[in-house]
Amino acid sequence: MGTRYVLRVQADPADDPAEVAERMVRLAEQSGADELCVFLFGMEFNDGNPPLERIERWLDRTRPWRAAVRSAGISVSLNPGHTLGHCDWGRPRRDDWQPMVDQRGTPADVVVCPLDPGWRAYFAESLRRYVAEDLDAVWIEDDIRLHNHAPLQWGGCFCPLHLAEFARVSGVQATREEVVAACTASGEPHPWRRLWLDMWERTQLELVRSWQKIAADHGVRLGLMSSSPEAHAAEGRRWSDWLAGFDLHRPHFWGYSDVGAEALPRYAALLDAQRAQQPPGLVSYPEIECWPYGQWNKSYRQTFGQMAIAHILGCDGLAISLYDFLTNHPDDEPGRADFLADARPALDWLADTFDTTLRTVGVGVPWSQETGRAVRLGDRTGDWRALTVAHREWAGWLGATGHAVTLRGDAPVNALAGESAWAYDDATLRGWLAGGLLLDGIAARVLAERGYGELTGLSNVRELGPSDPLPVREICEDPDFSLRVGAMISVDPHINAHPAVVVGDPAPGARVVSRMTDGDGRPAGPGLVLHRNSLGGRVAVCPWPATTTVRMTPQRAAQLSAAVDWLSAGTHARVSGGPWLVPQVLTDGTRWRLVVWNAGPDEVDAVTVRLPAGMPPPTDCVQITACGKRHWVGYADGVLELSRPLRQWEFAVLTAQRP
Repeated sequence: MGTRYVLRVQADPADDPAEVAERMVRLAEQSGADELCVFLFGMEFNDGNPPLERIERWLDRTRPWRAAVRSAGISVSLNPGHTLGHCDWGRPRRDDWQPMVDQRGTPADVVVCPLDPGWRAYFAESLRRYVAEDLDAVWIEDDIRLHNHAPLQWGGCFCPLHLAEFARVSGVQATREEVVAACTASGEPHPWRRLWLDMWERTQLELVRSWQKIAADHGVRLGLMSSSPEAHAAEGRRWSDWLAGFDLHRPHFWGYSDVGAEALPRYAALLDAQRAQQPPGLVSYPEIECWPYGQWNKSYRQTFGQMAIAHILGCDGLAISLYDFLTNHPDDEPGRADFLADARPALDWLADTFDTTLRTVGVGVPWSQETGRAVRLGDRTGDWRALTVAHREWAGWLGATGHAVTLRGDAPVNALAGESAWAYDDATLRGWLAGGLLLDGIAARVLAERGYGELTGLSNVRELGPSDPLPVREICEDPDFSLRVGAMISVDPHINAHPAVVVGDPAPGARVVSRMTDGDGRPAGPGLVLHRNSLGGRVAVCPWPATTTVRMTPQRAAQLSAAVDWLSAGTHARVSGGPWLVPQVLTDGTRWRLVVWNAGPDEVDAVTVRLPAGMPPPTDCVQITACGKRHWVGYADGVLELSRPLRQWEFAVLTAQRP
């Protein structure tokens, strides 16, 4: 079957349709595109929600060349660049609809409240006109979200319409100030928070389901672009409910510009988390977004790596944004079409090698749709942004040290970080504690507050305060869990994070692997603590917060890797041979795929691979360069025999199958 290229493009409606048709057909043929996703009113052509007359003009002016593209055998979809409005962007203020209002009471100039009945009627009519066109699909833009609508603080909406709806469903008459104060209060979540988030979720779902009916009535598929689950959790979004009603999904998972090595394991985990929520039959086109556009912003090497990861994690095609919204001609930079054409054979091979039935396996990095409803806030009271809670950070630390992870659930070993530990019920936590569980200090503190301190191996758990010795050095004391005894690891990068460092009293029999000191060598508390608990589980507690930026050293890598291997008894995949070698493992129980990425800027000449439990020795090994060239390589006794150095954003694929 191969991949499917969906190129996202925009053309000026003032241009001659015949000339546009020629340009677009040539672009599709040169790049190998299967479909053009046509923007309407994107970015520089966007002044908010356009009047219906302007929509008609755009449709009239683009219809001839869209028809010519379809006649050439190329599919066409539409992506109107408006729902609520991404941001104000300095556009002229609108007074015809209720603006979105943030938690401080500041109204937007352009961004609309999704409850406004006039806007709802307008957008429904707009959508009817879009789906009446001769096309394959219409995309709902990501600005249907409630968060990230600059210049609003966090987003909204806390306008009178939402306050009235909250009063209707809850029987509570409350001001905006009272709602925000109650929902962001410290301690156990106020009952209003769940009611408010449920109200947001219900009204948003009612809205998008009405759009789904409009599209279905015209036989047109409807697609949705989405942002990170952590961000959407603060607006109460439950992905399983949202995606159930859409035909297409365009998950965002990578930065718009070039990023460093530390991003690859975290971005891969983000896509894995979103893929885990997609119901069977939903078509997935991960977003290959580049903005601003061109090689000055994102290299072809990294763009190809992003496209490859999308297929490794199982998708139906790629929604590719290499061309700007300014309607500049594709021939201004012909190298883009050449890049896509050259990359196509390798991506076709990946699409066939990694079908959508494969699932990631490794150390589990859990996330929950209920986090915004369940998290307990500390001193960030009064700020809705505190409901956005980090989940995937352990994926960055573990990926950086060569350990495979999964966000699919049901892993025998899991890793919890930060306040996300509030999101899970007691049965789930006890199940993880009975297996293998890696905790950072904040997650350990949360579990202690929930009554599980004894099972984690620590009592009297607390955050270090101003009167405590300042922990700046972690000194390794256990030869089995260190690069060497006496090796030192900096805690300094963590002490400015909030929350900072957590300590407790190790339980009798717990193994204290390292200890922290202040700058003068005075004890500041235990470092890494390992514990076998009464449930038969293994728990490792790191005192520092894993929600901070990954700062890896040989000493930290050796300590962390040994701890994770102890938790899993070495049953998960692990690779070594250089910094930023990141593995991915997928299986359906019979077929196995193990991928080794070099995310780092230095070449790697030798790679050692530990296969996960259950994976037979690989029968095929392929090394893929950043320009999509494939080279067959060898594998013997856990060593990948590379035919050439593995460079940044390049990878090797090992395949195996059980008899």
